[in-house]
Amino acid sequence: MKTRCPSYCGITCVDGSCPNALANEYPEYGYEHCTCEECGYYKGCSDCCFANNPEYCTEPEKEKYKGVI
Repeated sequence: MKTRCPSYCGITCVDGSCPNALANEYPEYGYEHCTCEECGYYKGCSDCCFANNPEYCTEPEKEKYKGVI
C-alpha cells in the first residue's frame, strides 16, 4: 500500500474545517482528533495547493503518491 503524500495541503487543511483544528477550537462539541493519515478529507493531488507548483511538488513525487486516497 502506498503512503499519503507528506506535503499534502488541501483546502480543508487551511479553511478552518480541519478536524484537528475543530477539536482544538471547540472541545465542547466533542470533535475527535485524528492524524492527517486518518483524515477523510484527503483528496491527494486533486485539491492539494502544491500539486501544480514545481518548487514544492515534482513529477516524480506526484507519481509516487498518485492514487493514494
